[in-house]
Amino acid sequence: MHKGSIGQDSATLGPIEGQINTLLALLPRGRFFVLFPRELEDAYAKYSLTQTLTSDLRIVYAGLMIFLLFGWADLHFGGENGIYLLTIRACITVALAAVVFFTFKTTMREKRLYLVGLGTYICFASLLWNVTYVEVEMSYFYHMGMIPMQVFTMMALRVNFRIMFVASLAMLITYAIFVANVPLPIDPTPVDVLAHAIAPYYILFWMILIAMGAYLSFEIEASARTDYIKNRLLALEAERLKYLGLRLQQLSTTDSLTGIANRRFIEEKMFEEWNRCMRNSLPVAIIMIDVDAFKRYNDFYGHQQGDVCLRAVAEKINEYCKRPGDECARYGGEEFVILLPETKSEEACRMAEEIRRGVEALGLKHEKSNHEVATVSIGVAAEVPAMGSSYEALLRRADERLYEAKGSGRNRVSCAA
Repeated sequence: MHKGSIGQDSATLGPIEGQINTLLALLPRGRFFVLFPRELEDAYAKYSLTQTLTSDLRIVYAGLMIFLLFGWADLHFGGENGIYLLTIRACITVALAAVVFFTFKTTMREKRLYLVGLGTYICFASLLWNVTYVEVEMSYFYHMGMIPMQVFTMMALRVNFRIMFVASLAMLITYAIFVANVPLPIDPTPVDVLAHAIAPYYILFWMILIAMGAYLSFEIEASARTDYIKNRLLALEAERLKYLGLRLQQLSTTDSLTGIANRRFIEEKMFEEWNRCMRNSLPVAIIMIDVDAFKRYNDFYGHQQGDVCLRAVAEKINEYCKRPGDECARYGGEEFVILLPETKSEEACRMAEEIRRGVEALGLKHEKSNHEVATVSIGVAAEVPAMGSSYEALLRRADERLYEAKGSGRNRVSCAA
């Protein structure tokens, strides 16, 4: 049957155009947005996951490996506590690696960046813990290791400005509190004095580093979100054009009054099915249908009521086109045509008689008809296509049978021999 459903296409276009308008409203905000509306934010999170999951995993594993390799510092500077400090570092590394593997391989991977932020803070806290177990002269090496830890945090969390900033700020505040509570030794060395003197500047440098990292992270995330909006707009526009194309094609092959196929569509299908059935030596049947005394119906009831009558008749006729390949169309005025591929004359005639009875059973009042209700006359023709024949000739034969039915008193079926 004619696959026309303009209403369905319009219903599909509504949500698409709504999404397009939502995205277009976001673009004027430029780069000054960090969060989308809820549904769009969820979609962006899934998109971002597909784009960065592999690289995120590699960065995290590389960071854990470097963190573990620096265990040599625990052995070298930790003295008698070296083995203890290395064990703590190794346990943290293995535990975080296991959690990362579990998280990145399950549905929890959408929360992976929160885990990375927490993991970097745990590694950072372990460095501060180690500082308390090494000699003062050696602890400055660990203090210098805080900056690489900060740089790693900015790299690992580069695509999420909020998490990166919170994790970095938490590390800085923790470090500042820790340093503020470390007094000068009773007998300080010049190195101790220098370290305490430059500590505020070290923290200031760290703050500048965080500010730069936050700015870069914001730019990276804003750029990624802007690109996502533009790419999503392109995809939605392509989808919109696809549906508009389908709708335009549908409008060109659909009768605007009855909603069934029009003459252009049915003639194209006749050509296609005629050639297919010719190749396979299969019969083709055509049924021509005309509403009896329709001019008198229009003159008496008015054109609006005439349209109602045609729609009702078309709907009833279309009910009988049940098989794939069966097509029903309004051929012009009050005439309809049915194409029945792979159908013999006897089958088509039985179907035509069912249609005639079905239309009569509608009981559409027609005072200017001898039958007092709207009826149809039907002509049927069928043949197996052969070289030299054409569907136009078969259509003419069905039309001739139609006029024979009308000339015999209307409300009847005439089948070609």
